[in-house]
Amino acid sequence: MTSELVTAHQLPDLAEPVLLVALDGWVDAGFGMRKAVEIMVGAGDADPVATFDADLLVDHRARRPSMTVRNGVIDEIRWPAIRLDVLGDLDQRQFLMLHGPEPDFRWQAFCTAVQDLVQQLDVARLVSIGAYPAAVPHTRPVRLSATSASRDLIDRFGTVPGTLEVPSGISAVLAKRFESAGLQAVSVWAQVPHYAAGLAFPAATAALFQSLRTVADLRFDPAPLMAEGLEVSRRLDAMIAQNAGHQRLLGRLESVYDTSMGEQGEDIPSGDELAEMLERFLRDQDETK
Repeated sequence: MTSELVTAHQLPDLAEPVLLVALDGWVDAGFGMRKAVEIMVGAGDADPVATFDADLLVDHRARRPSMTVRNGVIDEIRWPAIRLDVLGDLDQRQFLMLHGPEPDFRWQAFCTAVQDLVQQLDVARLVSIGAYPAAVPHTRPVRLSATSASRDLIDRFGTVPGTLEVPSGISAVLAKRFESAGLQAVSVWAQVPHYAAGLAFPAATAALFQSLRTVADLRFDPAPLMAEGLEVSRRLDAMIAQNAGHQRLLGRLESVYDTSMGEQGEDIPSGDELAEMLERFLRDQDETK
């Protein structure tokens, strides 16, 4: 199948595969999703199913191609690519993954093209992953939350209570398309401490890998990420230990986390305040090195 936006290659013969959506460009605190894609693709054996025309979908001035210059000579230019690949987990169970930059243009046409592909591939469920900044401490296990039309899927992870009005990512648009067609769709999010949202936070990726075992029956090894996460946690511990104000802030976050009662009335700083306070502290640490 070839259209204006997509070129399909050899379509694999899969039995009701899961479609994992991991498009980069909206919110990805601690690079939780990006690291997951890097590990899954880096494991090898990624077979291309379809490629999308990035010239029609991506603003190259916002996300410029990268180039390699060797001794003054432009050797290579690497363009952003949006791909649908078939991959395998640790048990060699095959699944589909849509990855690359989130399109800047033509969302509806892009979603229609994806929908046409997944119908041909007999996809049974869409799972999207991501990570967002939250008022949680780095000293506790990473919490997950979910959005879905299925109460059963949400109940496995929990969700953010109340009504939210937030900008949408294209994964949510694809999920609504799936749900309208009577197919299952769930988005799983790792909650990353506000003050660590701009840093690599491997524990978020480990939590997302663990969630995929539940919602997609896909198995990946979180152990190396957990080890990296412990090192990140030790660094944050050492930095926060040098400032009494940051220690008090961490203690308040731990208290709210442990009681799971965010509405208990404690004076918890906003996300912007948390980010400003501790990012400024981290910058100060870098300047004194």
